Amino acid sequence: MKKVFRKTCSLLAKALLVILIIFLLPHARTLWNRLFPDLTGEIRTQSVVLMQKLQSSSRLEVMTVEEEGETVFDTNVIVLGTVGRTAIRYRYTASVGIDFRKVKMQTTEDKIIFILPEPEILNDGIEAVSINKQNLFSYAIDKKTETMLQEIRLKCRKEYLTNPEHMDKAWTFAIEAFEKSVCEWLDEFGERHYQFIFIRESDQAAETGSLF
Repeated sequence: MKKVFRKTCSLLAKALLVILIIFLLPHARTLWNRLFPDLTGEIRTQSVVLMQKLQSSSRLEVMTVEEEGETVFDTNVIVLGTVGRTAIRYRYTASVGIDFRKVKMQTTEDKIIFILPEPEILNDGIEAVSINKQNLFSYAIDKKTETMLQEIRLKCRKEYLTNPEHMDKAWTFAIEAFEKSVCEWLDEFGERHYQFIFIRESDQAAETGSLF
């Protein structure tokens, strides 16, 4: 009696196993892909999409700059020497970002590596908040005001681009904004199973290729 019972249980267990396999078979491939995703195929497909997006896009603004300052210009005339002085209080504004078309991209078996260019001034401008003139030739000074402002604008731009603190701050914002854009481009693909790596173009490792 016990042997018959055991045999019956064994047959039922095998039958249930067969039924379970038949039921799960259609979902087996999906389950397998989730547990062991084909990263090579995923990266290959999505890297092509990313490259197309980068080439078709223009520039990405990551932060804005606004600062005020004051500069004094002397007006000199031959023989007479200094005949006037103009104090200009100015407001400088700039849009800082990166050019998508300058981004380089490489892939490995489990990551996409982006080599990002240094943040740059996408556009900037300057305006005079106040102008204080003390001179004998006001007409000459009036004609030079725009020239003075443009000199200040170029000086502000240079100072910003050569200031490590400003550039490091812009780089941090650039990574955040760039990653957000990339993720939005890949929304249609759902969950991502590989890594994004961001490298600064000025980094020596990017130049030597030691990270690849």
